[in-house]
Amino acid sequence: MRLQLSWLVCLAVLASGCSRAGKSQSNAAIQEAIEGYLQKQSNVMLSNMTVEVKQVRIDGDRATADVNFRSKQSPDLVMGRHYVLRQVDGQWQVESSSSPGGMGGPHGGPPMPQPAAPSATQVAPQPSH
Repeated sequence: MRLQLSWLVCLAVLASGCSRAGKSQSNAAIQEAIEGYLQKQSNVMLSNMTVEVKQVRIDGDRATADVNFRSKQSPDLVMGRHYVLRQVDGQWQVESSSSPGGMGGPHGGPPMPQPAAPSATQVAPQPSH
């Protein structure tokens, strides 16, 4: 009985480790697909920003990912995009992208930087008359 219980515990530990490794590999593959997609966009300077994949949701051969782009020159400058991906022949491909609120440019459009929340040292602009 103890031997069977030990085997069950070992199998459970192995299964959870494999599940985490698979998820991690999938997240990396999705980030790679998004970065590859962006490199093909002539109007995106990927070398000037850090790509931060915040959340990935996978449902079979479909996935969504929320991504932040942070300027390397001005780290307070952050822009978010929501990506929809599809897996074709084992490879993730970007189908569309949009601003996080569903508003914004056309699918697959270039990221438009948005400033992060003002810091205590920043002064809010005054309205003009």
